[in-house]
Amino acid sequence: MAEPELKKSKVSMLEVKSRSNTRSMAALGPKSMSRLKVRRQSYGFGGVPGIRPVERTSNLAIEFKRPPLLFLPTYQLNPNYPFHVPTVQNAADALLDEHFTDHKYNAQESPALALRLAGELMRNLKSLQFNRYRIITVVTIGQKRAQSYNNAISFLWDHERDNYIDRQREVNSAFIQVTVFGIYLD
Repeated sequence: MAEPELKKSKVSMLEVKSRSNTRSMAALGPKSMSRLKVRRQSYGFGGVPGIRPVERTSNLAIEFKRPPLLFLPTYQLNPNYPFHVPTVQNAADALLDEHFTDHKYNAQESPALALRLAGELMRNLKSLQFNRYRIITVVTIGQKRAQSYNNAISFLWDHERDNYIDRQREVNSAFIQVTVFGIYLD
């Protein structure tokens, strides 16, 4: 008895399904149109100022027209505060007077002094706020032993904006050369 109830024909199964579908559609009535209502897609550009919809030229989607972009020159060709050579010379001279007047050359201490002077001079010059300048400090300490010393540095140079200072001092056993470059960044 249980077997005939479980075995149903395919036709009767389809009939049951179609009846249930017709009942559910009939029960919804006119409210089912809200599900089928097609919304115009805005793609999120509707709230952006300056972007407005164009008259309908396509049946597929709404089109948006962007305003023409105007690029004003925002780059800066000249520095706000140019590299002022006398100010930098005074800062370098003050540092040399403070640290190098009583110096005696020592192979272990002199390189550390050169590094410390370069860092301190860099901090002093950055506090002067030569913005848009790359500050490069080169400090060389050498022992005096009746030898010659040549120093050459080469750059691609902008003669209108770039500048440098060079200060030298000598004591009995050593000499020092401080060179500071102010290279303008475009």
